[in-house]
Amino acid sequence: MKKQLSLKRCIVMAAMMAMVFFLLCSCSDDTTIDVVGGVANCSDGIQNGNETGIDCGWVCSNTCEAKNGLEGHIVARVILDNTVEYKLTGPLIIRDGGELEIREGTIIKAQKDANAYISVAQGGKLYIYGKPDAPVIITSDADNPAPGDWGGIVICGKAPTNRGENARSALGDLFYGGNELEDSSGTLQYLRVEYTGASFEETTTFNGITFFGAGAFTNLEHVQSYQGKGNGFAFYGGNINPKWLIASNHQGNGVAITDGWTGNAASLYLSTNATSGIRTSNNETDVMATPLTAGAIKNVSIIGPVSEGALLFDQGGGIGTIDSLYTNSTPLGIKVDGPEATSKIDTGEWQVNTIQFDTTDEGFSVTNYTGPNVSFYSEGLTSGSGNNANFPDWAMGWARED
Repeated sequence: MKKQLSLKRCIVMAAMMAMVFFLLCSCSDDTTIDVVGGVANCSDGIQNGNETGIDCGWVCSNTCEAKNGLEGHIVARVILDNTVEYKLTGPLIIRDGGELEIREGTIIKAQKDANAYISVAQGGKLYIYGKPDAPVIITSDADNPAPGDWGGIVICGKAPTNRGENARSALGDLFYGGNELEDSSGTLQYLRVEYTGASFEETTTFNGITFFGAGAFTNLEHVQSYQGKGNGFAFYGGNINPKWLIASNHQGNGVAITDGWTGNAASLYLSTNATSGIRTSNNETDVMATPLTAGAIKNVSIIGPVSEGALLFDQGGGIGTIDSLYTNSTPLGIKVDGPEATSKIDTGEWQVNTIQFDTTDEGFSVTNYTGPNVSFYSEGLTSGSGNNANFPDWAMGWARED
């Protein structure tokens, strides 16, 4: 008899606990995705594994109301549902051990003037798997979007820079740098970011995508930065090897390389970026800091107008080569600024091979360099990123041409 009463009591208590849990879940009005650690379990009352909500989505048979707010800290693995349109409402930080996967066709709209940006700390991973016919798009939520509506993407890795092993990023205030050449911060492919470049501090403007010490195993391919207040892409040290990049209509440079980046880049289409197509420098405060910015860049189209030249070589410049470069509608081809940058050209440590100056502006000049190395560049015909000034074939379907 006592055993029967105990059994009944246990059943009643279990039912009451289940009812309390149900009521707590039902009364919640939180619309922001909660990110928690743990392994997949479809009945533990938390979001973990590859669930898209609490005990629902993907491997879980339960369905749940879409939660589309994005901000806060990611410390486990989170996969976004590409049937949901998400809203970035503030900083979204992927911490050490955290992973965010964004699949093809996903659209994220960043709230204007809300300090919204995505950052990846050292040890975090961002996986963006767009496709040519279904890119991932991160844009502004404004009715009339404009450059500077939201921040951008910031990725901090563990590869070397000439800022030291424990540098702090000017954007997001995260550590970066180290000695892990093969470090990976994830994969970004077939991605378009739009209307970036918000300034949340008087002296700091976000770029479309900024890489601080990103390692060689970080993949960056088929990515466009469209209409931003800062640069399209910025590489502060690291040894990432980007390919098939587009930077369109930025108020800064199309691509900025500095702080000891050592890598290879190929197939860049850089159009109507206000300052320059590519800016190469070594270090803003110590122009001779090591490791020196060094690398090889090839197959580039730079379409003007630009105020500082198709190529801008300053603040110590760097060493390396640029091959197969096409320029159109630029007032100046190659601008060299400062004695240290000039000395790199004097000694032949920086070379531009096969550059074509097409449809030049009135008063056009090839370069302002007046030193002894008159052969630091060679002119010739080239298709640049593929189609001279025209949009490249490899950009069709996923990138914006307007």
